[in-house]
Amino acid sequence: MICINVDLINVDLTFRSCHHGDVSTLIGSTEAATTLGVTKPTLYAYVSRGLVARQVAVDGRTSLYDRTEIEALANRSRRQPAAERPSIDVKIATAITRLHDDSPTYRGDRVVDLVTTRSFEQVADLLFADGRPESAWRLDTAALTRARTIVDAAAPVSPITALGLAAMSLDGESSADAAVVARQLLTIAPSILGGPQNGGIAGRLTRAWRRRPPPELVDAVSTALILLADHELATSTLAVRVAASVRTSPAAAIATGLHVVAGPFHGAASQAASRLFELAADVGATDAVGSYRRRGERLPGFGHSVYRRGDPRFEPLLGAVRRIPAPAERLRIVDEVIAEAGRSIGHLPNIDLALGALYHVADLPADAPVFAVARVAGWAAHYDEELGERPVRFRGLSR
Repeated sequence: MICINVDLINVDLTFRSCHHGDVSTLIGSTEAATTLGVTKPTLYAYVSRGLVARQVAVDGRTSLYDRTEIEALANRSRRQPAAERPSIDVKIATAITRLHDDSPTYRGDRVVDLVTTRSFEQVADLLFADGRPESAWRLDTAALTRARTIVDAAAPVSPITALGLAAMSLDGESSADAAVVARQLLTIAPSILGGPQNGGIAGRLTRAWRRRPPPELVDAVSTALILLADHELATSTLAVRVAASVRTSPAAAIATGLHVVAGPFHGAASQAASRLFELAADVGATDAVGSYRRRGERLPGFGHSVYRRGDPRFEPLLGAVRRIPAPAERLRIVDEVIAEAGRSIGHLPNIDLALGALYHVADLPADAPVFAVARVAGWAAHYDEELGERPVRFRGLSR
């Protein structure tokens, strides 16, 4: 039996199917399709597939559908709204680094220009802005001895852990500011990693892995150090500023940054990029890139949350890598991976890929902590800047 109700105010016809006292409202095709969020042809396809039952009105032509059934199907089809992601969004005033599409700037100087005009030590001095003379970079052999004693006692440890231990060996310098501690750590770091005691930091660091590196390789490492010295309020930098806000020592704050930067989604991302090149050398770029896509994993070294039109640091570093005397096969693998990723994903390469390319082309260890060494300079600048803010200003809110 079909029951018809007429609402004379809204001139709206609704149909009710009455079965033994149970009443279910029937609706027409237009309302059913709208409720499902589909077109009428799609609605009819649902009928043919048995997903929806169709009834015929008394006129023999009009299609009617059980509203309850349609709404149940619509609820099943709709994706549940994504839960709000807890996050910490902090606005911090800083005069150290600004991010721009064409280049970050360190205290107003374009970083992509600094790589051709300054040494890493000079760029670190620019970040520190403390006016100390060049002699401030003299290696403290007593500090190196203390650091080596601590690192050797803990061996074997990862390179970044070794740097963290070396940083904590400087913690007795209670009166020193962060720039002083950073210079001490940066001058002893190459030797802690196996490099010599004489020369500039880029050259000494490179010789920790290659005893007689070509000048083009030293230049590439220097370029990487400068490009990576700071990047505004990255996660490890925020960690250092949180530590500074409770007035922990500069050495402890820098050690905090070192432990944070070791994460695979931060400073260790270049290790994953280096492994991508190694895989491509074994199975080819197409299969290497495809393996990440098949597993639903993010391709390392591509995309950036800030630079939507491409990481401006990528080309300067990759250009330096291209000048390194190395087997042509290694650079060919890099180019093939970039080309294959360009065909299959919508993200542009970032500096992590360029740093991974440096490791691959120059045959350096994938865990070479170039990123971490570079970022010590920026952390010290942010530590000292944070001291100008009120203490303990960071407080999360639970939900």
